[in-house]
Amino acid sequence: MQSIQSITNSITNRRGTTLTFEPRARHWLLLAMASFGLTLVLNPVAASAAPQVFEASGATQADIQTEVNAFRSFLGNPNNIAGPPSATGHREINWDAVPDAFSAPHLLPANFFNKNSPRGIVFFTPGTGFEVSANMVNPTNTPVRFGNINPVYPALFSTFSPQKLFTALNSTITENLFFVPSGTPGVNSTQSATVKGFGVVFTDVNLGNSTKIEYFDVGGNLLFRRHVLPQPTQRAGFSFLGVGFDTASVFMVRITSGNRILKVPNLDVVAMDDFIYGEPQALP
Repeated sequence: MQSIQSITNSITNRRGTTLTFEPRARHWLLLAMASFGLTLVLNPVAASAAPQVFEASGATQADIQTEVNAFRSFLGNPNNIAGPPSATGHREINWDAVPDAFSAPHLLPANFFNKNSPRGIVFFTPGTGFEVSANMVNPTNTPVRFGNINPVYPALFSTFSPQKLFTALNSTITENLFFVPSGTPGVNSTQSATVKGFGVVFTDVNLGNSTKIEYFDVGGNLLFRRHVLPQPTQRAGFSFLGVGFDTASVFMVRITSGNRILKVPNLDVVAMDDFIYGEPQALP
């Protein structure tokens, strides 16, 4: 198996195929390996059919629910939550069970959903970390829906699955790497994986070019990119984008949530709610 010392601009897998990584993808791979002890054994994986797009926007949760359910069905049921690895089903993160100790005003560990609640995903950002908004009742009396960042935000943001939302701090970028879930809380998986699709519920997307999701394969090649539909209302609406592939070909996902960081209520600040993605499958 390849170790971090042997990966520079490219690696050679067990079949003798050289995989060349784009600089940005290579940076995150090395960061993941350094941070979480990841050891990669890679074979090239490629999507062989046009991706399927599931998208909707609206003023209420009901306006996007049909597309969210259709995307879940495409990925396969059930929702495996934090259970052991599976050949079928999908995973979801709705942030609501994140404990107060890891919710606003505190930071969420980037590997919380790979270790504490093992769902096979680790987050990265060029910003200063990640935050999950506070519950209505919490020990620090922190305002809900990122009111701790700006008091206007609870009026701008709504929850698809109450009560919590998610954001990167001091950046609009959240990048996601996938791992085979350990199935055991407290055990951090280091077995890299791919998924067949990934989707996000957003709140308060006002502009059609501010928010997007990009999908990359194991070689750092862009598989697909799409902007998120803006909400039809001025504030507190919902947008959903999910993209599915015929095989588990997605190695990394980059989310751009708005064109302004969460600081002041400018156009276009955006928060995130549910993440929905295919069951992580071990690289062949």
